[in-house]
Amino acid sequence: MPVALSFGMGIDSAAILARWLNEPASRTFPLEQLTVVTAMTGDEPDVTRTLMERHLLPLMREHQVRYVQLARASQAGGYVVLDDSRAPKRMIMRGPWRLSDELMASGTVPQVAAKRRLCSWRAKGDVLDRWYAAEFRGPFRHVLGFAAEETRRALRDQDYATANRRPEYPLITDWSWDREDCDAYLHALFGQRWSRSACGYCPFSASRRGLPELVERWRAEPDVGALALALEHTALALNPRSRLFGKLSARQVVQDHGLADVQRRFERRLDHPGQQWTLYDVRRIIHPRRDDPTRKGAAWRSVGIHHTGSRREADEAMSWLARKAGVPVATDQYGIRRAEVVARGAAFPAVEHCLAVAPAGAVPKQRAGFEVWWDRLLSEQEQEPRSGSALTIAA
Repeated sequence: MPVALSFGMGIDSAAILARWLNEPASRTFPLEQLTVVTAMTGDEPDVTRTLMERHLLPLMREHQVRYVQLARASQAGGYVVLDDSRAPKRMIMRGPWRLSDELMASGTVPQVAAKRRLCSWRAKGDVLDRWYAAEFRGPFRHVLGFAAEETRRALRDQDYATANRRPEYPLITDWSWDREDCDAYLHALFGQRWSRSACGYCPFSASRRGLPELVERWRAEPDVGALALALEHTALALNPRSRLFGKLSARQVVQDHGLADVQRRFERRLDHPGQQWTLYDVRRIIHPRRDDPTRKGAAWRSVGIHHTGSRREADEAMSWLARKAGVPVATDQYGIRRAEVVARGAAFPAVEHCLAVAPAGAVPKQRAGFEVWWDRLLSEQEQEPRSGSALTIAA
C-alpha cells in the first residue's frame, strides 16, 4: 500500500522523516512506497528553506525518496506541482498564490474558530486532499506528524478517514514522542535546532511557549515581522478588534521586545512612494446567537471603497465625508485614521458603520442579503444614514 507523509517541514514531521531514513527498523514499508508531500503557504520563513536544503534534501536524494512540493493555484482553488522528484535539489517556497495574498485581499488576519486552523486548511489541507485524490486511486496510508501531546488533533482527524485514506500517527501510537523528543532527536542528528515551520503571522505563535521563538524569528528575519504588522494594520483598520494574536497585537509584541528593525521595515512599506491608500467604507451586522440572543453570534461585513490614491488624498476624502455626516475623525492607538458613523449598540442584532484609511489591497465584498438586513435593522433602530445616502456604497 502506498505511504504518504504530509510533511509540514516543522519539528514533528521532520523527526518522522529523519528517523525513517536513518533507522530502517522504525518503519514498516520500503522507501519505494513512500511519497513525502508539502503544500506551501508561500510565507514560510527562510530558516525553514535553509534547514531543509542543508539536512533533509540530501537525505532524500541519498535514499531516492519521492518528494512532491505543491502550492494552491489561485484564490479560486486548485493546485500546482512545484516539483516532483526523487532527487530534490532545492526548496520552492512560493507558488503562484500565497496565503498572505488572500489575507490582504480580505483585509483580515488568519481566522481561528474553536482552535481550528482554518487558514492552514485553505493553504495546505485542501491542496493536499486534492493531490491525494488525484494520485491515489485506491487505499493509501496517510501519515501525519501529530506529536504525543496532540491526541485531540489526531482524534479529530479520524473523522476524515475514508475507505482509501487510512490515517496514521506514529509519534503518538508507535513512538510516544512529544515535541521535546522530536527536537532532541533532530538536534542530536544534525547538530542544529530545528525551527517550527509556521508563517510569521501564525495566530498560534504567541503562546507562552511559542512567543520567544516568534520574537527571535522576527529579529532574525525582520521582513517576516513587517509582513505580520502590515496584515494586522489593514485588518485593524477594517475591524479594530482584529489583533493578530487575539488579546495581543503584533504591534505590542514589536514594542515589548524592542524589535526596532521590524518596525522600521513596516514603516518603510507604508511610506513607499508607490504605496496606494484607500478610504474604506465598512459596515457590519452582528447577529445574536441562536441559543442565547443576549450574546454575539455571526457577524456579516460589507467592505466598500470610496477613494484610492495617495495617503493625503484618502485622508482628505475621509475628512470631507465625515464633515458631511457630522462625525469626527480620530487617530487610534495603531495610527489608523477613522470616522465612526454608526456606533455598535449594546443589544443584538447590532449594526456599526465606519470609514477608515489604510493601504490599498482589500477588495470590496459583502454577502448576499446584506443590504436587506442593513436597511431593515437601520429602520428598526431609527439610525442614520440609511442605505442610498452619500456614505453607503453597494459593494
